Amino acid sequence: MVSPGNWLQVIVDSEQPKLNTLPSCVTVSDIKSDNYVRLIATDIAVDEEPPRATLKVFRGIDLESEHELKGIPSAIVSLYIDESEPKTPIVAVAIAESVLFYRHMKPYFKYTLPELDVLDDEREIWRKLNLVGVDEQEALIDKLKNLERPKLTRKSQHLLNLLPPERNDFIRQQVEGTLIRYSNVVALKCLARVSSGDSQPPSHLVIATDNGEIIIVEPQSFSVLYRVMACPDITPSMMAVYGYFETDFCIAIATRYGSVYLLRKAAAEGQEIFKLSHPLTGLALLPIDQTIVVTSMDKKLLCYSKKGKQLYVVPLAEQPICMTMINLGHLGLSLICVALEGGVVQFYMQKYLVDEFQIDGTVSSMVFGYLGLEEHVLCLTTLEGDLIIKILKRTATFEPNQNVAGRSYLNSSDMVHSSVLEKPKKSSIFVEQVAREKQNAKATYGSFQVELWRLRHTAARATVDALNSSERTISGDITHAPVKLSAEVCGVGPVFRLYLTIQNLSTYKMASNLMVLLHADRRHYTIQKSVTKLPSILPGVPLKIDFEIVAVLDPNDKLPPHTLTPENSHIRVMITKTQQTKPLIAAVIAMPQSEANF
Repeated sequence: MVSPGNWLQVIVDSEQPKLNTLPSCVTVSDIKSDNYVRLIATDIAVDEEPPRATLKVFRGIDLESEHELKGIPSAIVSLYIDESEPKTPIVAVAIAESVLFYRHMKPYFKYTLPELDVLDDEREIWRKLNLVGVDEQEALIDKLKNLERPKLTRKSQHLLNLLPPERNDFIRQQVEGTLIRYSNVVALKCLARVSSGDSQPPSHLVIATDNGEIIIVEPQSFSVLYRVMACPDITPSMMAVYGYFETDFCIAIATRYGSVYLLRKAAAEGQEIFKLSHPLTGLALLPIDQTIVVTSMDKKLLCYSKKGKQLYVVPLAEQPICMTMINLGHLGLSLICVALEGGVVQFYMQKYLVDEFQIDGTVSSMVFGYLGLEEHVLCLTTLEGDLIIKILKRTATFEPNQNVAGRSYLNSSDMVHSSVLEKPKKSSIFVEQVAREKQNAKATYGSFQVELWRLRHTAARATVDALNSSERTISGDITHAPVKLSAEVCGVGPVFRLYLTIQNLSTYKMASNLMVLLHADRRHYTIQKSVTKLPSILPGVPLKIDFEIVAVLDPNDKLPPHTLTPENSHIRVMITKTQQTKPLIAAVIAMPQSEANF
């Protein structure tokens, strides 16, 4: 069935199983590495006692598999943890103080948050509970109630929730156990390690806890790379991440009380940039202008700069339920999709409404991205448990000044300003520069040639410096697995055999996407195959490869050329990594003198 406007709706069977989920508990992922992206969501059965949750995987609109969860999840996310081929994503599910990792939808690892300090008063109360009688326990429990409830251990919180007749038995059972306090995971996001053109870059896991802490975990060794108290003693509700871990990044955190904090890599703590009087239902960090867009429960869509300055406010017709960002790279647009109460879904380009559609039922969650073999798919679930899939038309257009659903959402002043195009300042400078170049064509060309040769000289000098700085037998890049190179030359000439042994010195990381490049003077040596792509190297398992090198001889006397001396009879071996300009290792191998070929 074709939906009006820019979207096509997939026909879903009426007998489709219901799906009750949260906005943070739905994602898409190529979990089987077969280039078919699946929808992954948690189905939460709140009407059962106790409530239970199931992780469901959909292939298209059909339910492919179900996985029972031991607890109610707060967020799920899909990420890649290494660069080995074929790339297989990991699905991370946050439940209480743990993050469960699934690979090929099978349990892979369980990460638990670091322990927190237990209050001294709480320890003293539990020490006394085992020594006093039942009549004196009430006084100690009253002291326990006076402590801050969020800073108590779960054992103490469970004790306070029990009825008085049940407390004594619980105390006798738990008094000998140790007091351990954990925080709970409330939000998960992915942060790419480095900037690259790869659409599936290896990422770190960003965790937000209920005590206002932000933790960045390396998902291979599960070591904590970054830990900052973003909003002390304030529980976050949503989180948005932008940037790269190795260079710079910023994290926007929305709390349950309407405040938004901004955390940068170099900051020791988060900074509150603005606060609203109503709780937030959506948070997005736009990648183009890096502005922060939120929706609040007072029926507003608001945009702020990173310094907390309000840029614009858009009133909404109904209560916003959830929000997601729509990245359309082929159109160069980043839209904000807002789901309103009653089933209206609207799309905004900055403050302008550019598209909308209506569905049956109120949307409870949304996710946009690849699904199946389609690139731009919007998956929606409703409060009634229905799954709705919309596919963006390839001819879709989003114009700020169009009429949506038969009426215009731009006021008259905006229409006037949008119809009169003023020449930007940068465009005026460009036009003046073109006129000057036409008048002084000869001088401009000469200046261009000088700058071109200077650029070539700078590039050549940078290349030589990079090779000289990499002249070692062990790589020194701490962001990758360290690699050791050893070489051996066999033969008397003119045919030599060069054996290279490459060893991964790491104890837990895999060395992948490596290449070996051999360079020699063509007047002296001939190499049949100078570039070889290496397979993944496991820690402690050396890899041995060989190359055939032929010395160039004079065709008349069958002797090496006179230009070949012991000073220049060498071959340079370089080990490089994909999408990295500087070699990991650049070694020079001295070649023996070749015998005559009589």
